[in-house]
Amino acid sequence: MKTLVSLSLLVLISLLASSFVLAERDESLQVFTQLKRSKKILSGFSDYLATAQSDVILTEESYIQTAINDESALLNQLSGSDVQVSGPQCVQFIRQSANILMSLTGIAYANCLNDADDQVFSKLSQIDNLQLSREQYEQFNLLGAFRGENIFVDPAKLRNKLSERSKGGLNLPTLSFENMDALQAGFNEIKTSVRSCMTAAQGRLSDSLKFAALQVRSICAGEASKQI
Repeated sequence: MKTLVSLSLLVLISLLASSFVLAERDESLQVFTQLKRSKKILSGFSDYLATAQSDVILTEESYIQTAINDESALLNQLSGSDVQVSGPQCVQFIRQSANILMSLTGIAYANCLNDADDQVFSKLSQIDNLQLSREQYEQFNLLGAFRGENIFVDPAKLRNKLSERSKGGLNLPTLSFENMDALQAGFNEIKTSVRSCMTAAQGRLSDSLKFAALQVRSICAGEASKQI
């Protein structure tokens, strides 16, 4: 009876811990909710650039959601009574491993957006009559908010940076239709590049979480020892 009570308590603690993690992950998704709410009705070229950058950032949303779903599936396995038999340490190690994997993936996703940021500025620099310096660009550079930040570690800080950058206004000259068409095509290419980069990062995370799931069964649930 005492063993059953102890196992029930461990299961309850595991469920509460998993719920807390998922609540934290919801904060990561709020980054995109905020961006969608702040998108402006286009009134000038600087607003166009802010909106175009928002669209690039929003390509990350589905990858963040998939990562959270995959992590949740792993954490849900930790509440099984057979898994809890090995004690709380085994479950805690798996939970810590999952959090580390998510944090590393957050860095990988940020790197994808950093590359996109460099590509956007490079394309803007090629427009002769724009004459946009990096300092001017940073006044409305939403992509730059992700540099040094991790959407899974401190999403609130990231949201604050995006909010501050979205307030920055800069009067830029009107571009020709040819330049605007070329720029729009460039943004489409950048979004494709971001998706490719994030798909690769997502694949690495998925493989790692699947391996962690195998450890849950073989180590925490003791299935490896049962096969001997």
